[in-house]
Amino acid sequence: MLFEISENEKVEIAPSDLIYFSETRYLKTQRRIVLNFIESEKVIGFVTFDMRYFNKNAYITYYLLPEKRGMGKGKEMLRKAIEFAFKELNLRRLTAEVYDYNVSSKKVLEKLGFVVEGVVREGKYHEGKYYNIIIYGLLKGEWKI
Repeated sequence: MLFEISENEKVEIAPSDLIYFSETRYLKTQRRIVLNFIESEKVIGFVTFDMRYFNKNAYITYYLLPEKRGMGKGKEMLRKAIEFAFKELNLRRLTAEVYDYNVSSKKVLEKLGFVVEGVVREGKYHEGKYYNIIIYGLLKGEWKI
């Protein structure tokens, strides 16, 4: 059996099979929302919501410039993004995946109320070694401003 690398899928999924796929198969619109955080007229970081509209859920990704770390800015950025997600986007939950070696990111999520919900064992390969991916979740009802 041969395969080719392509930018597009060349098979249409039968409508009856869509139940086995993410809701993104139903939606043809952009499903990401990005919040860019600005300080002194310069973007210092972002939080991206990979939306799951039907389930009122989003997977979050976040980044803060290295020179801005260690000053509480990442925590504040995430706090504002969480508040936006629950109040403005009316989401019910947020999900984050963090590589086990990213200790500072795990601490920030935990300080903001995220709970470990699972582990993808040895799901990340980095510099010759496999690491776990920690799955965190935060429900709207658990969020404390």
